[in-house]
Amino acid sequence: MSEGTKQKTKRYPARIFCRATIVCPSCLKRFKERAEQCPHCGFDAHSTVRQFNYTPPVLECLMDHAGVTDDQTRSAVIAASDRVSAMFPQVKLYFCMVRLGEEVKLPEFGFWMMNACILQEGQTEIDRAWSILLIVDVERGIASVTPGYAIEAFMEDSGWEKLLTDISPQLNNEDYREALLGYVQGVESLLSKESQKVRNIIKIK
Repeated sequence: MSEGTKQKTKRYPARIFCRATIVCPSCLKRFKERAEQCPHCGFDAHSTVRQFNYTPPVLECLMDHAGVTDDQTRSAVIAASDRVSAMFPQVKLYFCMVRLGEEVKLPEFGFWMMNACILQEGQTEIDRAWSILLIVDVERGIASVTPGYAIEAFMEDSGWEKLLTDISPQLNNEDYREALLGYVQGVESLLSKESQKVRNIIKIK
């Protein structure tokens, strides 16, 4: 992972970067190897297909199915997201505002969206792998982050958990503009730290 640059591209094996393990979207336990199902609870992709029997939408930058953002908020959030993507060309941020029932686990819903949603025109599966999806349940005032499998390797839990905690007051107050912009600012900071770690690893290889 690197910030935007005009320098000549140099390739490095992925094994020198990957540190974070995989998180099960159901039981939230981590495990080291990619598998068809979680070794702890048995969760698999087929579970979400059965649970969320919806027609998957196109994964767009800001999807407000709850109808809680106005045009100015959407424009500001998209512009902020684009600035992050300009710094980190591999990464694309997505936001989804929904109203879900108490029985729905946001990480499971995010997993379904990340895997089921239709690609935008011109996008590839690699683009999806570097995506980060924020799901906000406006009924419960809670949020969950779902990463694509490529960016997940660079996302350690503590910083992202703190980021969601930091924006929870704004979510509870229904100040979605400040919550989403605060989230984007936090994402930029976390990605910058991870980018610096990557550069440090490259220097010693």
